[in-house]
Amino acid sequence: MVTFSYRARTLDGELVEGTWTAATEQEALDEIREQGQFVIELTRPRIWSLSLPSMGSHRRTIPTGLLFRQLAVLLQSGMQLHESLTALIGDGQGREKEFLSGLRQGIEHGQPFSEVLRSYEDIFPPLAVEVVAVGESSGRLPEMMQQLADWMEQDVRAREKMKTVLAYPAILFAETTAIACFLTIVVLPAFASLFLSMNAALPLPTRLLLDGSTFVQEHGMALLALLLVLCVGIFRLSRRPRIRRTLDRLRLFVPVFGQLQREIVWMRTFRALSVLLSCAIPLDEACEQASRIAGNQYIEARLQAAANSVRQGFSLTEIFASERSMPFILYELLRTGETVGKLSGLFQEGASYAAMMADHHASRLQAMAEPAAYLIIFAIVGTIVAAVALPWLDMMTLFF
Repeated sequence: MVTFSYRARTLDGELVEGTWTAATEQEALDEIREQGQFVIELTRPRIWSLSLPSMGSHRRTIPTGLLFRQLAVLLQSGMQLHESLTALIGDGQGREKEFLSGLRQGIEHGQPFSEVLRSYEDIFPPLAVEVVAVGESSGRLPEMMQQLADWMEQDVRAREKMKTVLAYPAILFAETTAIACFLTIVVLPAFASLFLSMNAALPLPTRLLLDGSTFVQEHGMALLALLLVLCVGIFRLSRRPRIRRTLDRLRLFVPVFGQLQREIVWMRTFRALSVLLSCAIPLDEACEQASRIAGNQYIEARLQAAANSVRQGFSLTEIFASERSMPFILYELLRTGETVGKLSGLFQEGASYAAMMADHHASRLQAMAEPAAYLIIFAIVGTIVAAVALPWLDMMTLFF
């Protein structure tokens, strides 16, 4: 059961606000209308993760993968699903306890667990719902939950790996920008007035730097406003599906980071396909479900097209023969899997290989990032220092 927030008008036209608990949005709408109210807006709380208070002011975040692992252990011990949720509620606190209570209420109202998860679509991906549904119909729910827990934890590690690799360049860019702004706005103007008072001929690098500093001081606010407008415009354009798909494709081929992104995207895709096929889900449906968790709209479009092509009788080898974003070894594993009829196992092997290569490239990028950071900062600061020092050297030459 989910608690929705709503705004509605009564038959008299009065505006009312409140909350309503129901299994689905449609059910909430129907029940509110039965009360003689016309719904204007209906929203559901977005709970992205389960959190527990810990010692001090810090909070520990518990991913949904841990929830599936806990349920798998409890179910394998012989407990029923509602009993397992009751046991977890007893250890829960705050939002976690409320969230687990909502899951248990859905079970107690006779809903299949997969349908209960479907009502929390902002928390559980479609793949999780499908795998749980297969586990319920086949009687292998604990095993399916264990697989889901493995997949979710590996998926979180993959995303965190990419964030870690990209964090250093982002911090470097911010530090470099701050240093350049400080030297341009604070340090250079002090030297500019000194140089002008000497009526000395300034070297070209110094003149360029001083002209740039003067321009920034005079038009700084306009430049900042223009930068803000550009950022907002680029962000809005990137939200358009066609442009987002193009940008996502370019991300896979950017220098340095492109290879790592390709390995992580295809690792997630192969791992999802392996889990879905092991649940006896047809290949076309597996491709469609995997597209929703690819994390890249270009790959998502390719997987959806692959699902349609599989329904028309084409093999995945034929579909991805010209796909440049897929590493060659993964394509060979895919071809071998279709040849020997063991796609699920070779998808898992492909995911493991991609994870190994992603770890290797992530470690190499992190090792390269530190010296590159020092080199960039040294180049910026050194250029400014040299431009300031050159006039002094010229004047010393005149005196001696």
